[in-house]
Amino acid sequence: MKRFFLENYGCQMNVYDTEGMERLLVESGYARTETPAEADVVLVNTCSVREHAEERALNRLSELTRLKDQRPDVVVGVTGCMAQRMGKDIKRRLPRIDLVVGSQALPAVMEGISEAEKARARGGKHEPYIGPETLDHYLPPPTARGPEPRLKGFVTIIRGCNKSCAYCIVPTTRGPEVSRTPAEIVAEVEDLVAAGTVEVMLLGQNVNSYESSGVDFPELLHRVGAVSGLRRLRFTTSHPRDMNRDVVWRMGTAPRLQPWLHLPVQSGSTRVLAEMNRDYSLEHYLDVVDASREAIEDLSLTTDIIVGFPGETEEDFEGTLRLLERVRYDTLYGFKYSPRSGTAAAAREDAISGDEKQRRLAALLEVQKRISHERNQRFVGRRLEVMLEGRDAKRGNWLGKSGHNKTVVLPDAPHAIGDFVEARIDRAEGLTLYGTALGRTPE
Repeated sequence: MKRFFLENYGCQMNVYDTEGMERLLVESGYARTETPAEADVVLVNTCSVREHAEERALNRLSELTRLKDQRPDVVVGVTGCMAQRMGKDIKRRLPRIDLVVGSQALPAVMEGISEAEKARARGGKHEPYIGPETLDHYLPPPTARGPEPRLKGFVTIIRGCNKSCAYCIVPTTRGPEVSRTPAEIVAEVEDLVAAGTVEVMLLGQNVNSYESSGVDFPELLHRVGAVSGLRRLRFTTSHPRDMNRDVVWRMGTAPRLQPWLHLPVQSGSTRVLAEMNRDYSLEHYLDVVDASREAIEDLSLTTDIIVGFPGETEEDFEGTLRLLERVRYDTLYGFKYSPRSGTAAAAREDAISGDEKQRRLAALLEVQKRISHERNQRFVGRRLEVMLEGRDAKRGNWLGKSGHNKTVVLPDAPHAIGDFVEARIDRAEGLTLYGTALGRTPE
């Protein structure tokens, strides 16, 4: 039996796509191996959101093509967003690559493998298989069942993005928005739950844009949350432009929805938001935040922020620091602006120096570190439901997650991975909560 090795870079949607390709390979008679040297087919699913991610993937692929020195027939391919963006130009960087299949045509990966294998059998000069730019169908969902229950499941509900943020390459690599039908999504969640999944996260570049068969995103949350046996429901990522008080209130009443929301703001300056082409003002964003906290009790809120966008003044940056104090996020993901070829912002000439971007990022993270610590103190003395996800090998403690998406450390006790336990929180340090397990919670 032939074997394959799959390696993934990037977001959870890439993970979902990688698992979909795994299903195709298994259904075609291949067996998975965790060792590339043992594989007949080696695939790397790539990310393009930042230049550093592409460089990492290119370096890794260059390393993997050296497998051909000992095994000339091994097929090495690149898939995903970088493959979509670069296409046949990848051959210049990776002359020994066998196939290139972009994120908008991933079902063609089996055709690419077949063509590469035929070319190897023929011998002579080899040209890599270059997949189509797009296909009108998508990968099958990952196989739900495996040797062990999967506690957490990820389900893509919408692909692509119709926004045109000035810094973002995603619309180029992922294409326009296409929503899956609610029946498909609910059936996939039901399959996951039947196989032992208790928590599902719905995925999309912009889940709020979801619409299919007359069902919008809040209605989809209600349908998925009603699946029998599901304990927790989450989603990511939201775009503030498509959020308003009505949407938030309908979302907040969905069954099983957890009190955690990731709502990327990117900047605390309305002027910079306009330059970024985010299509909302700071005032709109703050109204959505206030509505979310009214609709979802004890909400944990996280965000993304870019510092050093071209033309960002010190006053603009100070506005972002004021935003942190106003909103008081539980945590954030901070990034220095990095130009991406093919985006509108890449052509701007009012760039911020690298040293200044680093200074602003450090200042941002320092303020957020304090706020995160202060926010976590609200849990001390409270009782939270925690899903046990693993153990600390060195200390033997249990590691789990609360509904607020907080990591909780609990002393060793006679429990099992997947148990839901009531925990008293004794202290909070950094981003982590420490507590005592008081017993299992009923289903």
